[in-house]
Parts: sequence; structure tokens; C-alpha cells
Amino acid sequence: MKTFASLVAALSVSLAAGAASAQEARVQWGDLDLSSAAGADAFDARVAAAASRMCRGVKRPGSRISDRAFCRTAFRDEAVRQLPGSAQVDYALSRLPLIA
Repeated sequence: MKTFASLVAALSVSLAAGAASAQEARVQWGDLDLSSAAGADAFDARVAAAASRMCRGVKRPGSRISDRAFCRTAFRDEAVRQLPGSAQVDYALSRLPLIA
């Protein structure tokens, strides 16, 4: 397992939940080997859980229509974007299909 000892072990993700307010969630990833499928799966599960909490009641701007799917996707994309470069590469490579 790779150790990210020199990196911060928490990922801060900010997502606007409304025009005037912002929320923050922390997704721990420092204990995961993002280069492995199991580590990337665990990261995805943590991000999904945080996104579910953050995206409760989110509505489309100017609408009463719920937009949880868009919010969760945006949350996940932002979480991956905020990973350090090498962790992003490890994560992306672990998501490639295996070719036999």
C-alpha cells in the first residue's frame, strides 16, 4: 500500500447547497491505496456517502425540482479534482478495465 505520509489525510470538498450558503464535507483518503481497485472502491463509497449527506434537499437553481443526481456527480468530480496529482493518476489508473 502506498503511503501518503507527506500529504494531508483529509480532502475538503466545498459544495454550494444554495445561493447564499456553502457546506463542507471531509472525505478521508490517506489510508487508502488508490492505485488498487479495492482502495478506489472504498474512496468511491466514502465520497458517495458524503455526497448523499451534502445533497439532501438540493434543488435546481430557480426551481423546486430536486437535482440530487447532478449534485452527487458534481460532488464526486470535485472530490477527485481535489486529490493531489499523483493520487488522481493512481485513482484513474485503477478505474481502467483490465485487458487480458
